[in-house]
Amino acid sequence: MSAARRRNRERLLGGALVLGLVFAQSGCAIPALIGGMTESYRKSSTKTVKPETDVLDGKSFAVLVTADRSIEETAPGISATLVARITQMLADPNNDAGTTGVVPPAMVIQYMYDHPGWRAKSMEDLAKDLGNVQRLVFVEVSEFQTKEPGNRYLYDGVAAGSIAVVEADSKLADFYSFERSILVKYPDQQGFRTEEIPEAAVRTELMRRFVDRATWPFITHQEPYYPKY
Repeated sequence: MSAARRRNRERLLGGALVLGLVFAQSGCAIPALIGGMTESYRKSSTKTVKPETDVLDGKSFAVLVTADRSIEETAPGISATLVARITQMLADPNNDAGTTGVVPPAMVIQYMYDHPGWRAKSMEDLAKDLGNVQRLVFVEVSEFQTKEPGNRYLYDGVAAGSIAVVEADSKLADFYSFERSILVKYPDQQGFRTEEIPEAAVRTELMRRFVDRATWPFITHQEPYYPKY
């Protein structure tokens, strides 16, 4: 072997040795680097979440919403808006709730308006009044506020309540076959003053988040890895 070839070989071996030492010393940092990249990805992406229940699959349904008078006064039309939006989401063929029939929101809203005592009716009578619908979806709004109580200068938006389903065509029509509590907030950080965000925008976002949480149990959807609500 010539002297030149011998020197080239020694340089290659030396470089390989140095690289080996570098990787050996930094080996413990590689998992941390990968973990950091994964965490960064999760913070900016979503995951697919399957439905919790198929209670609406293959069934007709109607959505009814109840809210205290004080809530209706501070958020006019909240019940009618929720009836329309939740019905639309659950009836959308692009979603997989599997519903096969729906009582139009306008008909339900008119029924609620014409029968202010509808909450006292039996489930059987309610279902019959709404065209012998198979599933009754009840939404209750127990809290809806945009500002911190006693402080009209700072936002502290909260919307809370529940959603429940009655299998009106079964022998267990007097019991909920599915029920979930709902609690959403906005803004995500405290300290936003009323002059920084229009109150209508806060109310709209609270409504959107409430509808998401009300409908997500029934459909496949995308959720952030670290949900804000």
